Amino acid sequence: MKKNFLLILALGLLFSCSSSGPKKTAEAFLDNLAKGKVDEAKKYATEATGQMLDLASAFGGLEVNPDFEFTFLRDSVVDNNAWVYFADQDGKEDAVELVKIDGEWLVHTDAEK
Repeated sequence: MKKNFLLILALGLLFSCSSSGPKKTAEAFLDNLAKGKVDEAKKYATEATGQMLDLASAFGGLEVNPDFEFTFLRDSVVDNNAWVYFADQDGKEDAVELVKIDGEWLVHTDAEK
């Protein structure tokens, strides 16, 4: 009985630690955005970022780049904030800011920045 409890506990910890981190969220967001899949990209974004995407999309301000390649460089996590640094297929480096809301990492773009 005790062994079963420990096994269940260990499996629970394993699955709880394997949730999507900021890197996977940033990659999914950027890949979908580059392919023009705005609605899919919004699944990985805060509500405010989703609204900004809708506005940019309505004005034709989102560039589709089917050749986009995400190359992870590094990340930085501080409490419920994260920054994922990446390079695109041309070697241009950039960063995506994320926030953790209800245990889920979401891309967040501040309109005031």
